[in-house]
Amino acid sequence: MSASTKISKALTSTGIRLPPLPTIRDLVKLYQLRAIKQLSQNFLMDERLTDKIVRAAGNIRDHYVLEVGPGPGGITRSIIRQNPRHLVVVEKDRRFMPTMEMLAEVAQPFMRMDIVQGDILDYRVAEAFPDCPPHDWMDRKRAPVHLIGNLPFAISTRLLINWLRDMSLRTGAWSYGRASLTLTFQKEVAERIVAPILSDQRCRLSVMNQIWSTPELRFMISGRAFVPKPEVDVGVVTIVPLQTPLTQVHFDTVEKVVRHIFSMRQKYCRRGVANLYPPAVREELTEQTFKRADVDPLARSFQLSVAECLRIVEAYDGLVRERPEIAAYDYRAPKVKGAAVEGDGQGESETDR
Repeated sequence: MSASTKISKALTSTGIRLPPLPTIRDLVKLYQLRAIKQLSQNFLMDERLTDKIVRAAGNIRDHYVLEVGPGPGGITRSIIRQNPRHLVVVEKDRRFMPTMEMLAEVAQPFMRMDIVQGDILDYRVAEAFPDCPPHDWMDRKRAPVHLIGNLPFAISTRLLINWLRDMSLRTGAWSYGRASLTLTFQKEVAERIVAPILSDQRCRLSVMNQIWSTPELRFMISGRAFVPKPEVDVGVVTIVPLQTPLTQVHFDTVEKVVRHIFSMRQKYCRRGVANLYPPAVREELTEQTFKRADVDPLARSFQLSVAECLRIVEAYDGLVRERPEIAAYDYRAPKVKGAAVEGDGQGESETDR
């Protein structure tokens, strides 16, 4: 019996039984694949956990999957076993190309697998699946497109914000429709993404995610499961776009205002919002903002609901339309010598949260 026939017979109604392959741990030893600290690499070796991550994405059989940072291929194997129609893996580290090529060869008889050696921050996801037709955003049945990955900690927040922007504009992966995300984050970041009002973890990331999506913290993975062991545990989060986002204001404006709201988390939210405006009109426009938004200026940012944050956003957006010159103001820009600046909050920013 030929190898391709054996592989075809391995295809079952419940998924694919891959032919015997070296274990991930063996491959790491074989190719001397040591994790690179600068790339925030942590390998997940336990097949039960990689299967659990992929199951969290829901049904991917005959769907389109983009895997971010496959590394030695643990999650990749779990994805292949679920028999997607088309799998694209994007890996920056060329050392993992031999393991990816081996998996692509194994998968070739029953699915398409493309390997992209490059940076996910530069990759054009809209071009990943040329055979996937666009799906109606308002259809209850989501687009059959999934982004899955064990994200490098160093770029996870930046990458997520980029994807939320694409989601809001319905570009990139979301040009196909309501694509879903299944991603790993440091425990603290995962908790921030889903944090409700009044939570100690409530932050910019919480509000931004909850405006455009339904994020869910599915389960935690002990840091001991990774090689090398990170200093923190890891959370697996699924993010599904809302059919109707909670605002129509442009993403860039929303992000700017929410970042200012949370820039001084333990102080009155008025302090952060005030820095949206030039000193000459700061007091006047800050007062107008909270009056139009009908939000208590003495509340702390973590005490604000998503709806209250959005009312502040909409008040600011309205003021910008009336006074376009304030849109370009950045209180962190170099100050004119001798200019008086009030409450710049330097040293207190929590916008990375």
